[in-house]
Order: sequence, then C-alpha cells, then structure tokens
Amino acid sequence: MLAAKNALKLLALVAVVAATPSAALAAGDFQLEPHWPYVGANVVLFLLLIPFVNRLMIQPMLHVLDEREARTTGALDRATALEAKTRETAAQIEARLAEARGRAQNRRASILAEAEAEERALLSAASDDAARSIESVRSAVEAELAQVRSALEADARTLAREAASRLLGRTL
Repeated sequence: MLAAKNALKLLALVAVVAATPSAALAAGDFQLEPHWPYVGANVVLFLLLIPFVNRLMIQPMLHVLDEREARTTGALDRATALEAKTRETAAQIEARLAEARGRAQNRRASILAEAEAEERALLSAASDDAARSIESVRSAVEAELAQVRSALEADARTLAREAASRLLGRTL
C-alpha cells in the first residue's frame, strides 16, 4: 500500500513537471493562449489519476466521515433510547413506590385498628377487674363494718351496763 502511494506521488510529480511548459517559464516568452498538446496531456493525466485519487483519498475520507456520522448519530440515538428507558424505569419505580406506600398505609391502618381494639379490650378487662375488686373490697368492708357494728353494739351494751351499775351503785 505504501509503495502504491509513493508510486502515485512520483507519477503525479512527473505529470506536473511534464505538463509545465519550459518555454513559458522563460522571462521573455510568456504566452496567453493555451498550448493544446499540454492541455490534452493534463486532461488525460487528470482522467488517469481520478480512480487512484478516489480510491486512495476520497473513499477513505468519505468512509471516515460516514463512521463519524454513524458514531455521532448512534451515540445520540443511544442517549435518547437510554433517556426513554430511564424515564420508563423511573415511572415503574414510582408506581411500585406508590403501591408499596398504599400497602404500608393499609397495613398501618389495620395495625392501628387492632391496637385500638386490643386497647379497648384491655381497658374493658381492667375496668371489669377494677369493678370486681371494688365490689369485693366494698362487700368485705361492709361485712367487716357489720361485724364491727355488732361488736360495738355488744361492747356498748356492756359499757352502758357497767356505767349504769357504777352510777347506780349496784349491779344490773
């Protein structure tokens, strides 16, 4: 490939030198009209060099430009696709979060309802237990009070008899 490029460069140099009229370079002999054999040689040389220049310079340059365009456009397309996928994933995550929040809220409400029911049951049981305790203490106090009253009545009668016997000075 390198040899072909060097040969092409040498051929182009020879063609340029051959196409340049040496008489036109002389100071006194400057012509404004074309020298048709040189024009023909230049046209033929141009036509012969077109495939080589096309293959060695133009096609690789076009290929590089196409690759650059494909990379740029491809990167933009991939970025757009990734952005769309990101939006879609974010929407799915938001939907799942909303669903999880709903389930958590429902679970929280059911736990609170269960706790309130258990609290009411415990309060009711404690209230019933307190009422029973109060009733048993009240009945125990009433029974003891009745016992103490009967004991006091007996003692009061005895004391009254004793007081009356002392006051009267005799036994009753």
